[in-house]
Amino acid sequence: MAKTLVLFLCGLGFFFNCSAYELKSSSAPPGSPATKNLNIVFCPFHYSDQRLFLNDIAALTKRLSQVKPFDEFTAHIRFYQIGLSPEEENEFFKITSKYPYFDLRQDFLNSLEARIKSGYKLVILDASGAVAAAELSVPGKFSLIILGRDKYKTQPGFANGFLHELGHSLGLRDEWFSGDAAFCPPGPPNCAVSREEAQRWWGDLVVPGGRTGYISGCCGNMKYFRPTIASLMNKPERAEDFGPVNERYLRRALTALVETP
Repeated sequence: MAKTLVLFLCGLGFFFNCSAYELKSSSAPPGSPATKNLNIVFCPFHYSDQRLFLNDIAALTKRLSQVKPFDEFTAHIRFYQIGLSPEEENEFFKITSKYPYFDLRQDFLNSLEARIKSGYKLVILDASGAVAAAELSVPGKFSLIILGRDKYKTQPGFANGFLHELGHSLGLRDEWFSGDAAFCPPGPPNCAVSREEAQRWWGDLVVPGGRTGYISGCCGNMKYFRPTIASLMNKPERAEDFGPVNERYLRRALTALVETP
């Protein structure tokens, strides 16, 4: 489910101390600059025990490394983790009544950008929330992902939910055809408004006996077309991968990122 982030801007005259919190890199490939990596920053919210936060990060990063095409880019995926006190969480984040029910202070984002010196995906892991959302974006740009732990009944479901929202942040559309999926606009690579458009985008992958076809329903509209019956961009708890069309898009997008001069 992809939505637009509303930023909570701090008032004039507030000065942010950039050393107020700790940013750790848990995977920094030697000789690989941040601009040539997919940078993923995990940030805790409502965790009573840091060990639970670290365990969740471990589960999500392990699952990511097992899924195509990310398993081909492990040397270019850099993970960071932020350590925040409850007081700092209350300072930097704000729960709102409007979707995505979560605002971040602009100076907090500015400080992260200054430290990482490249685009990144900010993943807010909310230990007591039930909201999952992401900004539709591309690999080298900033986008926000919110992952409410209480939305998922199992650890595998939680990990697949992360992959679904990460997919949005990299440019993939919702392949579900009802509910909140309607907030995600149709578009390439995986939600066409007509069969003719779908044929142009992924017709070369439609072969006898293959998984790819012209399936009705995506982005909340049964008149649109998606490429596969089941994928992580559809019902993530029922799928194990992104499907051929999405995998091809992700592979090309990540290759372009890591090979940028």
